[in-house]
Amino acid sequence: MPGLTSAFNIHQVLGRGAFGKVVLASVPGSNINVAVKMISKRDNEDTILRERRILLAARHCPFLCHLYAAHQSQHRVYFITEYLSGGSLEDLIRMCGCLNIGNVRFYTAEMVCGLQFLHGHNIVHRDIKPDNIMLDADGHIRIIDLGLAQDGVSSPKNISGVTGTFHYMAPEVHRRKRYGAAVDWWSLGMVVSRMAAGRTPFYNGPVKQMAFKAIINEKPKFPS
Repeated sequence: MPGLTSAFNIHQVLGRGAFGKVVLASVPGSNINVAVKMISKRDNEDTILRERRILLAARHCPFLCHLYAAHQSQHRVYFITEYLSGGSLEDLIRMCGCLNIGNVRFYTAEMVCGLQFLHGHNIVHRDIKPDNIMLDADGHIRIIDLGLAQDGVSSPKNISGVTGTFHYMAPEVHRRKRYGAAVDWWSLGMVVSRMAAGRTPFYNGPVKQMAFKAIINEKPKFPS
């Protein structure tokens, strides 16, 4: 990690994706931990600049992941963000099966505040799912991973593109229609169902064609 090794101690990989990877780092001589997102510059310039704009805006909302600094080398860009030590909502759901109604309401309220902030700034997240909802040390949520987010969304049908995580994508995304911020509210509904019932209200198996048909054609099934 040229250029950053003198400023940070690198401890472990927190996650990997098509974008690159996120590592846990600390400031030498202190107990300050940060997360460093490492992104290849190759063919990603527009995406990197867009994510930086969105991260800068997100610093003003307590329910979104906060950017501390950005750095670049010849081949990579590094986003230094807060480290969220409470794990992901996905981890919590897998551990508990489902959450009690008080926690469901609490986490949902904070997610709603985060999404309202983004939408108020004409930003659509496009990948709301339990893996992208982190908990801080005090148990409050942070919406993370703004790499697929789109800014400048000024109308209900302003953007297009099949983007997101399959079981959480809204019908209009699956059908390759134009869409706006409403797709985030659909995904939030899937997350609320996961928290409350341990599953989404549609087909949850690995066969994508069956999931597609269920999301497009079927009514949601909510357990008691």
